[in-house]
Amino acid sequence: MHFDAAMQSFALIHKQYGPVLDGALLMFFRMLAFATTGPIFNRKNIPILIKISVAFFLTGTLAWMIPPDTQGPLSPAGQYAPYLLQLVMNIVVGALIGFIADMILQAAYAAGNIMNNQVGLSSAMMMDPSSNKQTMLLEMPFSYITILVFIYMGGIHWMVSALKRSLDVFPLYAIEQPITKIIDLAYLIDISGNVLLVGVQLVSPIIVVTMAVDIMLGIVNRTAQQMPVFQLSFALKPSIGIAIMWITLSTFLQSLSNYLNDHAHIF
Repeated sequence: MHFDAAMQSFALIHKQYGPVLDGALLMFFRMLAFATTGPIFNRKNIPILIKISVAFFLTGTLAWMIPPDTQGPLSPAGQYAPYLLQLVMNIVVGALIGFIADMILQAAYAAGNIMNNQVGLSSAMMMDPSSNKQTMLLEMPFSYITILVFIYMGGIHWMVSALKRSLDVFPLYAIEQPITKIIDLAYLIDISGNVLLVGVQLVSPIIVVTMAVDIMLGIVNRTAQQMPVFQLSFALKPSIGIAIMWITLSTFLQSLSNYLNDHAHIF
């Protein structure tokens, strides 16, 4: 008797909340794919439980946008095959949104690598726990500064707004997504192709000063060949590069803020 009553209660709940649970599951996998590939949360030193918690939080925040009248596999007339395809499509959409958002920040990461090579620290490597690989010495500070500026400018709000708009552009239950018609491929090519260009622009003062130092060291090498210019450059260029970075830090932060503002419309 108790088992029959429990099954009847489950059937009633199943009939009433089945479509909502269907949509919540689709949205959760979209948010989880975004948290895996998107900025801030895609770092490997962030535990998977935190990413799942973020996906649950985003799902609960945007749960009011779930269509309540759609027939999914948990509803009485539900079918599993189309629902699995919808699940895959939502994973692809979430991963795509996260990839686009992270690509915007890659320009600032490239600036750190360019400066690292320019000041002669390309051989100085360190273990990055966020990626579990060897990275250049100045790449990590630039990445942390970029993330802090992104959060300070409201990057979390931008990402939530992008996910909210994605539910209108890419409906949860859509099987066919006209991605090539909705996403501006020219814009994606532009932001991915200009990563190095923007990185050079962000550290252009350091590049100019270090090139001037190279020219002066070359002149000294020609006029006073007995001086150990090669050994002198190992200590001179990193010191001057770090000093110029410290002097132009406010300009770098302003340029980075302008760059993020110019590309914020993708969110």
